[in-house]
Amino acid sequence: MSQQQEKRKAELARALRSLLKHDAIEKITIEKICQEAGVHRSTFYRYFQDKYDLLHYSFDEFLIARIDENHVIESTISMIAEDKALFRNVSINNEKFSLFEIMLEMVSQHLLAGASAGRLHDIEWVEQLIVHSKYPKLTSEMVAGAILTGLLQWINSNYQMDVSEISDFIRNLQKFSDSQARN
Repeated sequence: MSQQQEKRKAELARALRSLLKHDAIEKITIEKICQEAGVHRSTFYRYFQDKYDLLHYSFDEFLIARIDENHVIESTISMIAEDKALFRNVSINNEKFSLFEIMLEMVSQHLLAGASAGRLHDIEWVEQLIVHSKYPKLTSEMVAGAILTGLLQWINSNYQMDVSEISDFIRNLQKFSDSQARN
């Protein structure tokens, strides 16, 4: 793909991200995306099937790049905290679409890669769970699902906990689970 084509795709992704700070994905039309990006509809369809295809691309290109495999939980929480309106509009302000599946794939891949490389020191219990599992991919997906459920509740509560509280909660979830099991 040429630099010009990559530039067009990036412009469309930036336009969508800008619109998502104000509206839910369901309310954003391809026409609005094209106007925001300054491109014709035919340009949009040259690269993407629909706005959800663009959303997936945008998420992969601009958000996944911000995930630090050494600090998956903290970098994911920071990413959400920095773009609260955007995440609210793609996670809970929609009737039909949820970013959950995309985020689940993203977080589970980073957890699996981080555990395999021995880089999840801040959440060692997750690393041990994944590394010692007979089914590491499934285990990473299950852990990612638990983490994301907590993060979506955090978003839904209008970020009642601060970033360090939610991060500590997730990082220490296994300790909480162990203490409950002993009681």
